[in-house]
Amino acid sequence: MNENKYTRADIAKTITDAGVERATAGAIALAIVHSMAEALTAGKVIELRGLGTLEQRTRKARTMHNPRNMAAVDVPARRVVFFKPSGHLKKAMNGKGVKQ
Repeated sequence: MNENKYTRADIAKTITDAGVERATAGAIALAIVHSMAEALTAGKVIELRGLGTLEQRTRKARTMHNPRNMAAVDVPARRVVFFKPSGHLKKAMNGKGVKQ
């Protein structure tokens, strides 16, 4: 297992460590992930205090160039997920103490 990843199973283990049964913790973690995906698909903004904000944005259609032959390629508009970290997360990542 890659130690640089934090997966849904890791979330379930954290919930289990808080005293919830393993099967229930897995169902809770799955429900959280699915509800967040549904909210983003519906265009809602997800705000997690202390972590950041997830929102759906639309990238404009644009013309790019194929690097192999420099031919122009039209890239259509598409929706993407954008994450904006909170101030607490930025400070924690840069080694500054975070007050809780």
